[in-house]
Amino acid sequence: SRSGSTYIFLYSFGKFKVLHRIAMALKLAWSMALLGASLATDGEFMASDDECGAESAEACTLNALQLRRQQVQQEEGCHDIKEGEGGPCWEAIMWIKNVGLPKHANWYPDMTEDSPLGAFQFASWNTTHPKCPRPCNVPAPGSWCRNAAPPTLWRPAAAGPSINIKVLSYNLFWWHLFKVEGGRGGSAGHLIRSTSQPPYDVMGFQECEDPEKVLGPAGLLQEYEMFQGTHAICMAYRKDTWQLLVKGETDVAEDMRTEYYGTRGTQWMRLQHKASGRHLFFVNHHGPLSVNSGGLCGGQSTAFNILNIMAKNAQVGDVLMLVGDFNANAASRTLQSLWGHLDAVYNSKSFGGVDNILANVGKSDVLLGEEIGSGGSDHQAISAIISVGDEASSSGKKAKSLHVPCQSAPQGSSCWNEVQWAMTNGIQQHPEWYPGLNANSPREQFQEVVHQNSPGKCPLPCGVLGANLGSGAGLGASFSVSVLNDAKGSDGCLLEPQTEYEVDGWSEVKKGVSDPRVCCQLCQNHGGCKAWLWSEWSTEAHGMACILKSGQVKSKRFKDGSVSGLPKTEAIKEAEMAMTKTEAMQNWSEKTR
Repeated sequence: SRSGSTYIFLYSFGKFKVLHRIAMALKLAWSMALLGASLATDGEFMASDDECGAESAEACTLNALQLRRQQVQQEEGCHDIKEGEGGPCWEAIMWIKNVGLPKHANWYPDMTEDSPLGAFQFASWNTTHPKCPRPCNVPAPGSWCRNAAPPTLWRPAAAGPSINIKVLSYNLFWWHLFKVEGGRGGSAGHLIRSTSQPPYDVMGFQECEDPEKVLGPAGLLQEYEMFQGTHAICMAYRKDTWQLLVKGETDVAEDMRTEYYGTRGTQWMRLQHKASGRHLFFVNHHGPLSVNSGGLCGGQSTAFNILNIMAKNAQVGDVLMLVGDFNANAASRTLQSLWGHLDAVYNSKSFGGVDNILANVGKSDVLLGEEIGSGGSDHQAISAIISVGDEASSSGKKAKSLHVPCQSAPQGSSCWNEVQWAMTNGIQQHPEWYPGLNANSPREQFQEVVHQNSPGKCPLPCGVLGANLGSGAGLGASFSVSVLNDAKGSDGCLLEPQTEYEVDGWSEVKKGVSDPRVCCQLCQNHGGCKAWLWSEWSTEAHGMACILKSGQVKSKRFKDGSVSGLPKTEAIKEAEMAMTKTEAMQNWSEKTR
């Protein structure tokens, strides 16, 4: 669903196309609420309007708003288009008036060709990809999802038997894999089945509209209890091992206005391990757009909202686990804010590392983390095994108790031939397929890559398994940052919505840039650009604009209609600083356990 630079322009026709109608319905309801709020605060102006009688208040709402505009000072983050003003917004307004409204009147309820100009501007702003700035008589979008206070979490209870927990996180690319390809013969379920030794305890799916279509073809329906969530997310747990205590859903974020499909939520459940009595609180999340923004309220708020779900619904001593396609990688404030409270267990390499598993365990408690294959999705499914309890045991002893099938490919086998091609031809023709490897890397490491991409072609090699089990090697925040280096296009950018940076140095204005992600890429492609600012209305540009800046960020302030951020090179530096701080805290915590 994301494919480098083309992702920016094709996204609305991709992974969230199926949500478009829902998003527009939400937008319509939200727009009526905005207008209603304005109506409630404009009673004195409506009373002075000769068309605003008690029985016709709703009909003259826009007239009242226009009257108010003439009597109050225009606020920041908005602009009222004038007749014949020109520019992309005016073109969008004319399209609605001359094409959209005559052909699709149902898209614009209660509007006619004689509706006020403000009504057409509102319609051009209140879309999934706006071309107009917010009209000044419409209140700024609410910040219901802002949350400034993170909770205090905990480590799993030390007392009690030791158990291993195996988890899966998998974005299924539903619209394509299931709606276009018809499930590709149950490829997703068969991928899960082929990697089920040992079996998964819990699974979180994103872009999931029917969990039975996922697990059914692989014969896994009897083994798992499954739940369909509101926001096209699903979760499942293994019935013979765990008992469900409580489950729920909670919204935590909302998409940015420039790429809006609605609110974003979590599914969660609290389970009890039947044999040991230990408790697991599991959260599944599909994050807001744009990538690395954290949505309307920003990455820190999204992170803290998720953490507060844990603090409110779990109990001290529970194992806490968070999985999902966060639409955020190490460049984001989302991941950086989570790192201080949950440990990074594993993340995919897809899109710079947007698929993540985090838990309240130490690095030495992570026994295995890996990509297991795509199964026809545009994301790699990721899996991890953590160990809880038995504090006296070393990570090596824990690893020995873990039975994970492995095999080094025999010479002459089909797996051997696949690995040989990768070592001789693949690494030369497509080095990006083998991150961190070169032509002299050990055969086992090439076999591991082949296994991750196509588990059916090669088993997990034993040499790599023995090196990684229980060591935490390649895991944690440092791995997240290393993966970020391979992010393509805007997937390596940091975006901070409703924020305006104060930056020193020179500035360069790029007119007509309608997407903050494009602004970031322009900055990244400009050798001297260190930060960028995007605005949905610039007087100088007479429309949307991108401002490239050469200096360092000195301060930040809230400003609706603006997005600020860093290009990939600078975002990596920020991520490295956050990683260093997090790992210092984790090392101190490990020593004091």
